[in-house]
Amino acid sequence: MIELRKITGDNIDEVIALEVEKNQEDFIETTNLRSFADAHMMNADGIPATPLAIYADESAVGFLMYIYDTLDHESFENEIFYGKKSYFIWHIMIDKRYQGKGYGKLAFEKMLMDIETMPEGEAEYVVLFYRTSNVIAKSLYASFGFVDTGIIQDHSMLAIKKLDGKITESLESQGKKCKLSMS
Repeated sequence: MIELRKITGDNIDEVIALEVEKNQEDFIETTNLRSFADAHMMNADGIPATPLAIYADESAVGFLMYIYDTLDHESFENEIFYGKKSYFIWHIMIDKRYQGKGYGKLAFEKMLMDIETMPEGEAEYVVLFYRTSNVIAKSLYASFGFVDTGIIQDHSMLAIKKLDGKITESLESQGKKCKLSMS
C-alpha cells in the first residue's frame, strides 16, 4: 500500500537519500533537499507548500511536493488560467530501487485526490511542468487528464488539468480508499 506522509525529523534523512537513476537526473529539476528547503521558504512567504514522503509499506520510496499559488507568470498572460489560484505540482520522484512497481502512479493519484479536497483553498486547475524528453512522465500525466499547453520553459512542457473531482469519484466507485497520513 502506498501512503503519503508528512516529512519530519524522523524521516527527513530517508527522503534526502532517495535518488533517481543517473539517466533520469535531467528529468528532476532539483534535489529532494532543495525542494524541501523551497517548501519552507515558500511557506514562510505565505505560499502554501506541501512536501510529502511516499511510503510503500514502511519504506520511503519517493518524494513529492505541491504548492498553491496564482498562475501569473508573464508567459501565461494569454491563457485562460492566467491570474487564477491553482495547485502546482512542484516535484515528484521515485527512488531508483523502487521504480517500475507502480508506486509513482499510485502516489500521483493519491496526491491528486488530496489536491481535489482543496486543502489550501479553492482552485480550478492543477498544473505541472515535465521535461519534453520524458515520454514516460508525459504518458502518466496524460492518463490523469493533463493536457499539454504548448508552453515550454527550459525544455519543460507546462501541462494542465481542470479540477473536477473525477479522480476521487473514480476510486470511490472502485471501492478504493486513499490513506494520507499527515501525522
